[in-house]
Amino acid sequence: MGGLLASVVLTRLVRGSTRRVTGVCGFAVAGGLSVTAILQFWLGALNGSYWANSGAVALTIAATSLSILGLMSVLGYVGFGLGAATMMLIGNPLSGTATAPEMLPGRSGALGQLLPPGAGGQLLRSTAFFDGHGVTRPVVVLAAWLTLGSVLCLAGGLRARAAGATVEDPADRATA
Repeated sequence: MGGLLASVVLTRLVRGSTRRVTGVCGFAVAGGLSVTAILQFWLGALNGSYWANSGAVALTIAATSLSILGLMSVLGYVGFGLGAATMMLIGNPLSGTATAPEMLPGRSGALGQLLPPGAGGQLLRSTAFFDGHGVTRPVVVLAAWLTLGSVLCLAGGLRARAAGATVEDPADRATA
């Protein structure tokens, strides 16, 4: 949910692709630190290193937010809807975070681990309860989503500049 909020707020308030990517990264760090503090120190739901858990949450927020923001930069509000539907309606149920991906039917658990919610849940589980064992695959998946989102954001910004648009909001470009 934090990724959706960050994407909408940054799209409406911040102009320029580089500034939006920087804003998402700042939001992810702040979100990772605060959410982990609540989960670990207040609720007692997490064990392990606070810093490793914060990094896992921050990476998940950044990968989700940048993916949605990147799709929105390239496709406008259609991209926002596509990204939000992918992350919330497909990624969350198939993540296996509430139980385990192996308990989901068929190959749906494996598919869920290729999306940021599933990879983020697996990464947090590894850092919080298994001393970081098994973090490689989720980190690679989240880094790939993070990179894809960043490239899409920058491509959308370059396309707007090349078109000579004075307004960088993708919704405004789609209606102009």
